[in-house]
Amino acid sequence: MTPVTPAISGAMIRDLVLCERKAALDIHGDPVLRDPVSAFTRMLWREGLAHETKVLSGFGEGLADLRGLTRSERESGTLSTIEARLPVILGAVIRHNNMIGMPDVLRWTPLGYVASDVKSGAALEGAERNYKQGYLVQVAHYAHILGASCLERTDGAGIVDRTGSETLHDLSLPSGRERISGTDLRLRLLDRARQVRANADVTRGALSAICSMCEWKTFCRKELTAADDLKRIAGLGRAVRASIEKLGDSVGALANLYTTLLDPLPGVGADRLQPFVERARFIADPCAGPVVRAPLALTRPAHAIDFDVEADPIRGLVYLHGFWHVIEGKECFVHFFAETADEARERRAFPEAIDHFRQYRDAHWFHYSAYERTAYRGLQRRHPEVCGEDEIDIVFAPERCTDIYAIIAKRTDWPLSSYGIKSIAKACGFGWEDVVPGGANSIEWYDQFVETGDNEVRNRIVAYNRDDVIASHIVRDALAELETTGVIAAFRRPAI
Repeated sequence: MTPVTPAISGAMIRDLVLCERKAALDIHGDPVLRDPVSAFTRMLWREGLAHETKVLSGFGEGLADLRGLTRSERESGTLSTIEARLPVILGAVIRHNNMIGMPDVLRWTPLGYVASDVKSGAALEGAERNYKQGYLVQVAHYAHILGASCLERTDGAGIVDRTGSETLHDLSLPSGRERISGTDLRLRLLDRARQVRANADVTRGALSAICSMCEWKTFCRKELTAADDLKRIAGLGRAVRASIEKLGDSVGALANLYTTLLDPLPGVGADRLQPFVERARFIADPCAGPVVRAPLALTRPAHAIDFDVEADPIRGLVYLHGFWHVIEGKECFVHFFAETADEARERRAFPEAIDHFRQYRDAHWFHYSAYERTAYRGLQRRHPEVCGEDEIDIVFAPERCTDIYAIIAKRTDWPLSSYGIKSIAKACGFGWEDVVPGGANSIEWYDQFVETGDNEVRNRIVAYNRDDVIASHIVRDALAELETTGVIAAFRRPAI
């Protein structure tokens, strides 16, 4: 029996923007090899469905609601309601040739039907407010199918975002780094989708932040390790991998290159290439440990405070501020928590945190990565009555505040695939109290707490944040040991 070739869906086109390997494995992979769906992902599904239901319930009368039908019934129902020119169709299924789309909303306009999707994220991203590419190509796919059926204007499609407001996307408008239109980007991805649908081997995994939420992460990590893939090198992105592979197509091959003889590659200058070669050598050497490449200039203050925030990107809230104090050999943890998921409680916790910074102006503050600075700037914009922009700048002034990650990334090398706090601290011997620590999990725990008010869940969140700031302190001590002695006695490489 000839297997049925799966239709190319809008979701698959979107997934190609995020990760080609996931799109391929969803079609060709053995389901047994999937990781269990995480609690965080299930929460996202729940929140997304609840948001979609709320938005769609507000469309009122004069519509066709096909959401409760089977897929085949929805498809035939879509055709009949389109023929009847009903003004609004919910839960439509549209097809053209071997393409399928399932827009949340179809609306009739004088120029034809316009497709829209309901999303729990923001429709636009970045300081330039560009269209979010994953969303853009998905609705462009719907527009193409409808346009090919002569049912709509092909230059527009909509996104109803987490606020419930709709942004109409001009699919002919250049956007993003490449300044490419949604229509052209979707056409490019359609060609790629056909290749991926035919053969999974045209794709490869690529370790990145989004992998933490993917059910194929364990499988991909094993694949990359077995292939000695360049993505095992911290900081080496997909585009850079494609260029560097011309010199060496594995970590071992790159490790054997002589950097003094290398010419710059497209998009990768010699000054950028050399650190990747050095990191490849560390990963390739089973006996290698971390090394200092330049003076760390990591202050050892009499009073040190490591701090970290926990945020819920779905609700757009910062809900926890944690501080680990070390002074005169004594240690203590202080935190400020938003007890309810609303702006008023965020507003109550934020000034408490700012007062804490003010109270300990003479201490030296430490954080890991630029996220805390971004979070506090966002808080200040939302709550300008608490403090001014200048005070946030003072908090993060380099003479009194240090980003530990920036020091690690620029001045050290580690035989690790990630320089994130979890990877570095665990390699230095620190263990989180929780068996499944992670920022994504803490968001799901906060969602549980908001829904149930369970103090055990609240305590779990606070304990996780406490471990994060203690981990920051442990890493600082390990860096001081490394710079002083040349080794970290507790350092152990991960198994994979």
